[in-house]
Amino acid sequence: MVTDEILTIKLDMITFTALGAFLLIASNVIIKKFPFFMKYSIPSPVIGGFMFSIIMWLAYQFNIVEFSFDNTLYDLSMYIFFVTIGLMTGVKLLVSGGKILLLYMVICWGLAFVQNGVSTGLSYILDIEPLVAMMAGQASMQGGHGMAASLAPLIESFGFDQALNVGLAASTFGLIAGSVLGGPIGNWLIQRNKLKIETDHVDLDTLTDTAENEKEDKITAQQCIVTGAVILTILAIGMPTAKWISEITGFTIPGHIFSLFIGVLFHSFNERKLVINISRKTVALVSGISLEMFLVMAMMKLKLWELYELALPLTIILITQVVVTILVAVFIVYRALGKNYDAAVMSAGFIGHGLGATPNGLVVMDAICNKYGLFSRKAFIIIPIAGTVLTDIVGVPLFVFLANIFGS
Repeated sequence: MVTDEILTIKLDMITFTALGAFLLIASNVIIKKFPFFMKYSIPSPVIGGFMFSIIMWLAYQFNIVEFSFDNTLYDLSMYIFFVTIGLMTGVKLLVSGGKILLLYMVICWGLAFVQNGVSTGLSYILDIEPLVAMMAGQASMQGGHGMAASLAPLIESFGFDQALNVGLAASTFGLIAGSVLGGPIGNWLIQRNKLKIETDHVDLDTLTDTAENEKEDKITAQQCIVTGAVILTILAIGMPTAKWISEITGFTIPGHIFSLFIGVLFHSFNERKLVINISRKTVALVSGISLEMFLVMAMMKLKLWELYELALPLTIILITQVVVTILVAVFIVYRALGKNYDAAVMSAGFIGHGLGATPNGLVVMDAICNKYGLFSRKAFIIIPIAGTVLTDIVGVPLFVFLANIFGS
């Protein structure tokens, strides 16, 4: 159809999803041909979706065509991803990590408060809406593209349509900043403090045993059916319950976020007394597929032209986030985790994870370990566990709480 002299093409849910899948395939080819994307751990959904959003932007600028989308499968992919986070998170995992994991997690949770404080605090100085500024905080920094895209609908429900655009732009900035700065900061800590290039294995035995047990875990058709049934049951309970609670209390709780915590409760109970045998590898596979699909579709929906007015204040907020995260890494993470080689490597990983995503943390840590010829086993166990499943337990409810406070 034609609206205001611009042809508008609506992609139905099948076409939208199929195009997203095609862009994922094309992105993987691009990553293999251009080492830059691999070096900075830029995920394929971001590459493919961003290419499409640039084409959309050019088409819009020249009044050629504008796209709209049926979000049915986009939303479902997002909902499934959130439940899988819950199904991979349990109290047992946090306890088994011992002191070092707990310390790292407490710092990450503290960073969530700081990053949200930076974004909302600067919003008043820069004269932009706090709810919009929140999308350049913890949700996009620690959370990355996936969390930003997942939490944007909550902000949009308060009437701010720029939320997704701001969140994805902030996540892209953080992804590159974390990848570029993490390694040099970790190297600087090692050089400045003249650290011995040695590592220890404290507090790792239980986590290592768990990882070894998971190697025997197999993905089967039956496990896929069981996992799907559990996920859909949790959503069937969580979505209407969250809506009911929101109506009763006036406190907006998105259904997929509420379902995440039902997943956590179910997983923790199932760990203590096995009710349903769920393959962790199968959950991880479903989580990865749903994340990539909804993320590439989220990037496709990015409207670059809506970022013009926010460009300067958004840049100021993001640069401040980078500075604050580096200061936390240098003065808190490094000291709290032992002021040794492992601590320096984890501080670098913290910057990659705290500004971008867990894979970025792994990339910068790998660069440091390769340079000094010593693998930090502790860092490569703690960072993925913390960054993949545990940071969201505090970050997500904090975001929802603040959104309701500023949106009321």
